Amino acid sequence: MGDQIQFMVESAKSYDQGFEGEAKRLATAIRVLVHDTTQSNALLTQLGRIKETLFYDSATDFDPNNLTSSNCLTTIKVGKREGEEQVGAEYVALLDRVHSGRSTTKRVGFERWWRRSIIYRDLPGREFSRRDLVRAVADQDGGVHVDPVLQAEYADLSRFNSLGWKLVVNDEPKDFNNNPVPPSIRQIAHEVLKTVKDISLQLFPNDDPVFKVFRTYEEHCAALTL
Repeated sequence: MGDQIQFMVESAKSYDQGFEGEAKRLATAIRVLVHDTTQSNALLTQLGRIKETLFYDSATDFDPNNLTSSNCLTTIKVGKREGEEQVGAEYVALLDRVHSGRSTTKRVGFERWWRRSIIYRDLPGREFSRRDLVRAVADQDGGVHVDPVLQAEYADLSRFNSLGWKLVVNDEPKDFNNNPVPPSIRQIAHEVLKTVKDISLQLFPNDDPVFKVFRTYEEHCAALTL
């Protein structure tokens, strides 16, 4: 498990430094840790921990009565990127930054966290869980495999703005600078790393090298600003 933790931490750092492609590596590592298939068991399943573990849940509560699209996991940042003159908007992962309606300490059972909690609903009413996004990125979009044809729902969310949000600048609607999927994967990875740290406290002595990796990750996150 130590190798997977190291992989995730290094990919998370690289993502935070601007390489969004690391979301594909993060999705693959998340899948290895938590996703069971008919051919293989997740690493946490093999350790006998996944069913009894409470996972950190940083999403806001999904409102089924909301008539517009829903974004429960990321936030939207509006401003000017370095070297750019025009204001833009982008989806970003909050990690442990305080934000209205979000918790940095809430924990829920695995099935609710992985399959049942809705983190996006787009304008056509299609709903996405963490499992949906991680599997789409890892299995279709270059994490492990590249499918010639992406699932339509995922393609619409990641390529064609099925959430429907735009930034209006000088009365002109403007597309966001990125799609919501990579920062969502980054946020899910953050939840997984926090959860796995709790598991590691039960599995390893406090002086195990894995805790140095967690410390460097926590220091990295604390130094980030939106």
